[in-house]
Parts: sequence; structure tokens; C-alpha cells
Amino acid sequence: MKVFSISTSIIALVTLAQSTLAATTAAPCDPNTCKLPSCLCPSLTPPNGMNPKDVPQFVTITFDDSVQADLLATAKDLLTVKNPNGCAAKGTWYVSMLYTNFALVQQWYANGNEVADHTFTHVGTPSGQEIAAARAMLNQYGGVPLGKIKGFRAPFLNYTTDTLKEIAKQGFQYDTSSTGVLDDCFWPYTLDNGLANDCWNNVCGSDLKLPGVWEIPMYAVNDNAGTAQLMDVYLAGTPSDVTAWSETNFERHYNGNRSPFGIYVHPTHLTNYVGLADMSSQKAALINFIQSLASKPDVWFVTNEQLLQWMQNPVPASQLASQPYMQCNLPNIGKEICNGLETINIGNNIVSGNLLNNCNFNTANWGTCFNCPATEPTLDNPTPNNAVPDTDPKFRHAVPNNCDSLWWDPIAGQCLCSNTNCAYNDTSIPFTSAVVNSTTVASTGTIAKPTTVESDAIRVIPTALFGLSLSFGIAAAVMAL
Repeated sequence: MKVFSISTSIIALVTLAQSTLAATTAAPCDPNTCKLPSCLCPSLTPPNGMNPKDVPQFVTITFDDSVQADLLATAKDLLTVKNPNGCAAKGTWYVSMLYTNFALVQQWYANGNEVADHTFTHVGTPSGQEIAAARAMLNQYGGVPLGKIKGFRAPFLNYTTDTLKEIAKQGFQYDTSSTGVLDDCFWPYTLDNGLANDCWNNVCGSDLKLPGVWEIPMYAVNDNAGTAQLMDVYLAGTPSDVTAWSETNFERHYNGNRSPFGIYVHPTHLTNYVGLADMSSQKAALINFIQSLASKPDVWFVTNEQLLQWMQNPVPASQLASQPYMQCNLPNIGKEICNGLETINIGNNIVSGNLLNNCNFNTANWGTCFNCPATEPTLDNPTPNNAVPDTDPKFRHAVPNNCDSLWWDPIAGQCLCSNTNCAYNDTSIPFTSAVVNSTTVASTGTIAKPTTVESDAIRVIPTALFGLSLSFGIAAAVMAL
């Protein structure tokens, strides 16, 4: 059960029922038949019977909603710590399309962070079209390979059986919308036997069985009144109180079963805007808390994608630094290309660069390394025809399925990867199921013909969900609780 409360005069903050209300009614899971890397039963203990003292303490810092210049700066401020191997902390961004600047999406991805799906219009009960449209735009204009968009978070955390079935059909690797409090703070697990924690809208009691699809619970912080806080915990009390709650809850993970610890952020709530409350003290307190975690032995800041790579093949903390997915090498190309690592200028929340195209519409304006659409994207047509024909010298080439965008020169239409160390084959997403009512990216990286919408009927949930829409000049952020 989820309970909503107001933390400040302008912020709607979700809180969660106490752990005594948590239910675990998924079908029984047999660990003798459900085995890694493709299956894992829900468990409060580390995978493969590992001793918690030998397990890395993972910390995931995630961000929700649109990617804008000011919000990206806030996110980067939270990720200034380093992991024990010297690599910078990485984060996961669950991106909705409204007000998103796709040049910044590509920059976020190119620097080793994760980009994930948060729907096109941020609706509470998203259709398959909503989910597929967002992924199509992240690929078409943000240059993120389809197979690298592995995760999904439901807007307002309002997941349903239909939504979870839909992401499975579209080939996503994981969902992270459910909540872990105390007795259901499970390690990530697969949905072969259904959902085991949170049980929002009786999903646990449903016939939901999605083999190979992972659920990464969002781990709540209990405040001093016993109320479980989840998103934007820093809004629920004074900076000193929130720090004390967070430290107590982190120690429960760190000195207990070492299940992952999450910090879940809407960057707009930590970004200062003229005429609104100064959030500098809340932001500083959170940064100090993150830095304090980085000083502890065996603490690693990872994306949810990295977390699942470890879950599928767990290794002791002493071996984590040598794992390929924990490295931080950037491509050595020898020249500047438009791949997210090029020089980008940001001023007054405006993004520009010599290699970028600027796409300007009434309510949507963004930079991209790729072609601008001829018309403004919509839910029915998220990737319209290109503004320039493929015979135009200014035409940009879409990322193909055999080259990561880090190595792809969209102007020359050339993959600069020349050895097996950087080879890539995008087979993670079944293209036939990622269908929207417009053009979709085919396996060749070209634009396929329009296709029929594939979507299930999504029933209306009679719940007291609400959000708060804030408009800050050109920045508008929808709160996705």
C-alpha cells in the first residue's frame, strides 16, 4: 500500500505504509530450479549463499523525468564521488520525453551512465505505445542503442500487471517501481514466480509470471516516526533529520544483509529557480551524505544495469574492481565526432555545439547529433520523417545495430570501432515487439515503415495518485512519484 503526504507547501511527496502492511504472496520459488544467471528467487540474503561481509555494498542513485541542462548539472553534483577502483560514480536516469534535451541524454550515456524508460508523456497507466514511443525517441534522437535501454520505472510508481507484462513483451530486462521496506527488502530477483514485495494493486496475487524479467525494489528510508520515505527523502524533514534517518537506514543495509541502498531523486527538487524556495541546504546535505558513504570500505556506486550484471554473476567485493562492467574507459577515436563526448556549450539552459543539430518546435526544443524531425514528435508519431532527405549533405546517419553510438560518427555514417574490444551487436531488444503508431528503428538502423499499434488495454486504477506540475521558464518538470 502507498500513502501520499505533503512534505512542503509546493511538493507532493509519496510515503509508504509501514513494513507490517507488506505482503509477500508470490508463488513459491524453488532455488533448485530457479538458478542464475537467468532466474533468482526473492531473498533477503545475498545471492549464491555469499557471506554479507564479502559482498559489495551497492548504492544506486537514480534520477527521474526530463533531462535538461540545469537538472543534469544537479545530477552531476551528486555523482562527484569515486568508487574503490578510482572510477567515477555512475547513475541511472528514467527519462520522460517532455522538455528533454536529447544532446544531454547522449552526453549522459556516453559518460558511462544508464538511460532508461519513463514513458513518453508520464501518464499513470501507460500503454505499450507510451513505453515504446519513449524508447524510440531515446534511440532516434539521443543515440542510445535500443539494446542498452534495459530498464523501466512506472510514472508515479503506479505499476500494474498490464504494465509489467508490457515491458516483458517489449524486451526490457527489468522494472524498478516496487518498494522494499523492512521485511520485504529483497535483493533484486526475477519475476518467474511473480512479484514478491510491495504488492501494489494486488499485483502479488495476480497470475503475473515473467521469466527472466528482473525486479529491482526501491529501498525505502524509515524516518524517526516509522514512516517509510522513498522518493526525494530530503524533502521530508530538516537536512539534519533526513541525514540521521538516511545514515541509520544505510547502516541497516551495510551491517546487515548488504542489500542495495537507493537514493531516488527528482533533480528539479534540488535545483534552485527564481521565486521558489532555496534548496541549497538540502542539496548540500545530500552531497555530504553521499560523500560519507564513499568513505566506507566496499561501497560501490553503480547503475541499475551494473547492479544486475553483478547479480547474474556475483563476485566478492575483492574482485569487483576487475569486472569489465566496472571499468571507466572512454573510446580513443583520435578525432572529435558527435557521440556525446563532443564539446557542448550550455548557457541560460540553452545547449549548443558545432556538431549538434538544433530542433525547434513550439513546446519542444532540443539538440541532437542526429536528424531533426520534420514535425514535432507526438505519442502517435514519436519519430516523424527527417527534416532533410538522405541525399542532403546535412543528413545524419542513425545508430546501426552493430555499432555503439560511442564509436558511431553520424555525420560520416561510419563506425570507428576497429577491434573486438569495442564490437557491439544490438540484439537485446526484439524489434518486432517495440511497435508504435509511427516509424520505428529497424535492425539495420534505418527507418522502417509505419506499423500498427501494439498495445494492451490498460485498465483505470481507482487510486488517489496525484502529481505536481511545476513550470520554471523554459524548464517544466512533472513530478513522478
